[in-house]
Amino acid sequence: RKMMFLLRKLADKGHTIVLVTHATNNINACDYVCFLAQGGRLAFFGPPNDAKTFFDKTDFAEIYSALEPTEQNKNIPVEAEQRFKASPYYQQYVRTPLEQGPAGRANVIDSTVEVKPPRRGNPMKQFRLLTMRYMELLKNDTGNLLILLLQAPIIALILFFLAAPLTFSPTSVATCPPNPQVPQTTPSKVDCQNVVNALNTPQGAQFLVQKGLTEPEEVERSIAPGSGGDAQKILFIMAFAAVMFGVINGAREIVKEEPIYRRERTVNLGIIPYMFSKITVLGVLCLLQSLVLVIFVNLRAPLHHSTLLPPVLEIYISLFLTSIAGLMTGLAISALAPNTDRATSFIPIILIPQVIFSGIIFPLNNPVLQILGAFFPSRWAMAAMGSTVGLHGDKLGGDDFSYQGTLFSTHTQAAATFHLLLMWFALLVTIVALGALTAYFLKRKDVRG
Repeated sequence: RKMMFLLRKLADKGHTIVLVTHATNNINACDYVCFLAQGGRLAFFGPPNDAKTFFDKTDFAEIYSALEPTEQNKNIPVEAEQRFKASPYYQQYVRTPLEQGPAGRANVIDSTVEVKPPRRGNPMKQFRLLTMRYMELLKNDTGNLLILLLQAPIIALILFFLAAPLTFSPTSVATCPPNPQVPQTTPSKVDCQNVVNALNTPQGAQFLVQKGLTEPEEVERSIAPGSGGDAQKILFIMAFAAVMFGVINGAREIVKEEPIYRRERTVNLGIIPYMFSKITVLGVLCLLQSLVLVIFVNLRAPLHHSTLLPPVLEIYISLFLTSIAGLMTGLAISALAPNTDRATSFIPIILIPQVIFSGIIFPLNNPVLQILGAFFPSRWAMAAMGSTVGLHGDKLGGDDFSYQGTLFSTHTQAAATFHLLLMWFALLVTIVALGALTAYFLKRKDVRG
């Protein structure tokens, strides 16, 4: 009863309320009632009290019984429709309003007038409202929010205890064992700076002339195979974790509210505001997760070397871009999957190739593998972060494209900077491409709906 009176108040304010009900106790609160017989046949339309008069019944419930076909007369719905159309009620409440209303004037409308499609709402206003709503939903879903927030600290703590304090020190990343062929080197030192100092002496310069090498070439040759292996492992776990965080953050966030999305799309919801409301909120989460990883690792194993920016900032940018690429992968999955279970099952299928094509476990030393690796963010993340800390790909079984840093390297500062920026650009291209793919999958829901 309260619901009916609430709807009555809304109608009194100028709203149009259409209610489908079989409860007849408060039907007098309506302006009009419409009775449909079996097969969708119109048996009556008009004020509630006129319905009782038309059917000659004292109770609305009796009208339902009067419209049901019986064994003796199965044509009751057809006869009821014909009877109504022949009554003055049909002329008064159906035919005349239709002829005088927009439908009746449709035949005189100029056929050249362009019918404009429904306008979408203001994109910025939609974006703000959707973002606020999504934040509220996340805040209320405490269980899911807690899982998302605890991911990074747990992995960061594991890395904190795994990493050795000198993992990223120059002597660990590039180890040069004593080389008796190089004059003036100190036999007990493994610091590559020792080789550099020896090659800067007259005897060292003469040695380089005899060998036909430059100083950076000889230093790079002196680096022991496997140097920087521990640093590479820590960086790989960080890169994989960043991708994983992003994918998990986004994999369920569209598909779980698909009915709401479809309903709002029929009104005025825009795809871009909807998509960016997800990216903004979850992007902040990725930002925080990447920050936690970098802080914990840097506290345990300080980052010493970089190419363009301070080491911590450079690694942080690479991780954040990687996490956003993972997020866009997750949102693409969520927009494609028909239900949350299917979306969850996609996650391992996406994450396992991140391991294979990162270039760490299996070297990407042929063109086919390198082309395939280009589709996975972990490949670009490792190339960027490995170059930052000064890893040497040839010493770790990688391809020449993997790492191009400046730590005891033949690469110039300009070449190393270009390589780093290129890796960041590749991650940005991946993000944009996955965003376009997500928008396409969302648009397809309109067709399937």
